[in-house]
Amino acid sequence: MVNKLIRWAVTFIMVAALCFAFYEVGQENGRKEAKIKIIEKEVEVIRYVEKKRAEIQAKPNAGRDALLELMRAGRL
Repeated sequence: MVNKLIRWAVTFIMVAALCFAFYEVGQENGRKEAKIKIIEKEVEVIRYVEKKRAEIQAKPNAGRDALLELMRAGRL
């Protein structure tokens, strides 16, 4: 009877440890994917900003006042 109880306890502990391990692995994998998505979005934003900045600066007669006005408006 005691031997059977110990076997059940050990089995329960092993199953609980495996569940916890799988949970932690899943969480870590999710964090990595989230970081990758954040980095991809940051790169995409940087590319967009650089493209818009180049378009604005390439316009003819883009003087200092016009560029300052665009900067204050948040478009540069």
